[in-house]
Amino acid sequence: MLSKILPILLAAVVLSGCATHAADCDPTTGDVSIVAKFNCNYSGTYDKRVESKQQTLVHEQELNTEFKAVYAAIEQEKTQVDGDLKKRQATDDALNKSMNNLLAQLKKKAAGQARYKKQISELEITLQQSQNQPSKSVMDKKMELEELRSQVASLQQDLGL
Repeated sequence: MLSKILPILLAAVVLSGCATHAADCDPTTGDVSIVAKFNCNYSGTYDKRVESKQQTLVHEQELNTEFKAVYAAIEQEKTQVDGDLKKRQATDDALNKSMNNLLAQLKKKAAGQARYKKQISELEITLQQSQNQPSKSVMDKKMELEELRSQVASLQQDLGL
C-alpha cells in the first residue's frame, strides 16, 4: 500500500512545485517552506527576481546620474545668475552714485533759480523711486534711466554745463 501512495505523494509534491509563482518566491515575505525554496530555485524564479532587481538598480543609478547632472547644471546657472546679479547691482550702484553727483552739481549751479530747483527735485524723486523698486525688470530700469538721462542732459544744457 505504501508503494501505491508514495508515487502519488511524490507526484503531488512535484506538481505543487510547478505551480510556484514569483510572489511565492519572495524571501522577504516570511517563512517559506523548503519545498517552495527548492521549487523557486529549480524553476529559476529566484534568478529572474535577482535579474529584475538588478535591472531596477541599473535604471535607478542612471536616473540618479541624470538628476546629479541636472542639479549641477542648476547650481552652475545659479552661480552665474548670482554673478550677473552682483555685476548688475554694482553697475546700478555706480550709476546711482554718478546720477546723485550730477544732481548735486546741478543743485549748486541752479542755486537761487526756482524753476530749475523744481526740475531737479522732480528728478531726485524719480531717481529715488527708481532706486527703491528693485523688482522692476532690467528693460524697465534701462528705459527709466534713459529718460532720466535725457532730462538731466536737457537741464544741463539749460544751465550751460
